Amino acid sequence: MLRTNSVPSLFRNSPPKYLPESYSKTVDYGIAILRVIDPETIIFSEVSATFLHLTGQDEKALANRNLYQNPIWNDEGQLWQAIGLCLSDQKTQFLNWNFHIQDEARTLNCTIVPTFNSEKSLSGITLILSHNTDEIDFAEHIRKFNYYDKLTGLPNQTFLNEKTDSEFAKNIASGQVAILLVNILKFQRINESFGYHLGDDIIQKVARRLNFRLPRGALLTRFNGDKFAILLTDENYGVLQGEAQSLARVIHQDMTEPLIVDDQKINLLLTIGIAVGSAPLNDSSQLIQQAHIAMLRLNIKSRERTLVYKPGLKIRAHSRLKLENDLRDALRNKDLTLNYQPLISLKNGELIGFEALCRWNHPTRGMISPLEFIPLAEETGLIIPLGKWVLEEACKSLSTWLDKYPICANLVINVNVSGLQLWYSDFVITTQEVLAKTGLNSHQLTLEITETTLVENAEVVRDILLDLKSLGVGLAIDDFGTGYSSLSYLNQFPVDTLKIDKSFVSRMNVTEDSYKIIRIITSLAQTLGMKAVAEGIEQKDQVVALKELGCQTGQGFLFSKPLSFDDAEKYIQNETSTLV
Repeated sequence: MLRTNSVPSLFRNSPPKYLPESYSKTVDYGIAILRVIDPETIIFSEVSATFLHLTGQDEKALANRNLYQNPIWNDEGQLWQAIGLCLSDQKTQFLNWNFHIQDEARTLNCTIVPTFNSEKSLSGITLILSHNTDEIDFAEHIRKFNYYDKLTGLPNQTFLNEKTDSEFAKNIASGQVAILLVNILKFQRINESFGYHLGDDIIQKVARRLNFRLPRGALLTRFNGDKFAILLTDENYGVLQGEAQSLARVIHQDMTEPLIVDDQKINLLLTIGIAVGSAPLNDSSQLIQQAHIAMLRLNIKSRERTLVYKPGLKIRAHSRLKLENDLRDALRNKDLTLNYQPLISLKNGELIGFEALCRWNHPTRGMISPLEFIPLAEETGLIIPLGKWVLEEACKSLSTWLDKYPICANLVINVNVSGLQLWYSDFVITTQEVLAKTGLNSHQLTLEITETTLVENAEVVRDILLDLKSLGVGLAIDDFGTGYSSLSYLNQFPVDTLKIDKSFVSRMNVTEDSYKIIRIITSLAQTLGMKAVAEGIEQKDQVVALKELGCQTGQGFLFSKPLSFDDAEKYIQNETSTLV
């Protein structure tokens, strides 16, 4: 009998650690895990003591042994043939295994189960041996582990791939297969704000809501993390696409009702990408990829919540990937620059400071609009290193100018901050380090944050802003009036400044509504003890009207376009009060 302490660390007496926890039946199984490197290189990587006992082998005979090159058992190739079928069919095989050990004949029930990696490739094989038929029940648990999601009980992505392949085999000629890929927007923030336990409850409740709305014959799967996939089939291509879009509308409508989890109301927003199969498709992976591309084209700023894949989307996806890689290179090679737009006192025309604006001069495309590359940076997470660079570069620039021109000791620098920087980085520590590194006084830095950022996760953002305020930096709400903040939220934040969006300023002397909105914002700022800054000033009469309304500061082409570092320094040298 094998002694436990004689078994090397490669082997174990208990079933391998990845087997499903839900399986608790006590059976005397022999279990071995084979690692598949290629069809002719199959290595024993883990073996239980019971397996060794049942097969009459010891650990030295099996450890890291290639089963193909070194057959062990005298079984006329039975085991190897069954493993070959498992490799080719990628399906579980059952073998009544007859073999000889020395002069002893043995017969065992052998179940050969394929296992798959995250890339959906067969990476291993599990051998299950016993003297009885209970291993069939055990193999079913293994199958559920490989094909079903433990949290929701739904089929998983591997199951979806095989099911979709099966449907394409039957229906590819008439294109009768559709995928809806359903994504919960910004789900990671829920996990970080409330904990993963609540996040798991939400996933389960969303799964139940989706399942309740499924039409007959549809398949709901948990695709991964915060995504679900729905497989639809029908006899008519046109009808199928309409059915998919109708189902998406129903799902969106259902999600307007908040989920109640631990006595908290959680409002979720979904995006749904739809792809419909057609004859040119060769396999299911293309269909899933197309649904994913459509889903990714939707984001929080889009009014649409559902998008049906069209060929042009893939071209744009390739273009967007190229731009993402170029942006990474630009960050790495320091090819980005900052421009500085002057902030002017509307009272006396003096220069108050600058707003730092990131610019990208692409080597082949020329100047790329921030409206294009900033959202891309946010989607890819590049906004965190990009934002840190902008903050440091802006603070360093102002520090340089202050050393050269002591008479301008009161100048400030404004820097835009993305919500992702606040949520996913140690931004308070980063700000503190940048101020220390550049030698800039904290009161000369103002951070600009959008209304949307404030409201999306009010409690978390408020704590971060309070920490920033404790450093002594100024805080401004950018593009005020275009988001969806409310007075009840605004009063919670330690904000110093409201920046009036240029869309109101440009129309203030044209439409009465814009003028009224600016009057409300300036009155609100005065009531709350805040400053009001007007963006996009281009005409003298706008300055006159803004001064009458109590707006203290402005910026825009009337005073200056955004300037390079050298031109901003010249602007400081030539500062004059004749602009107003």
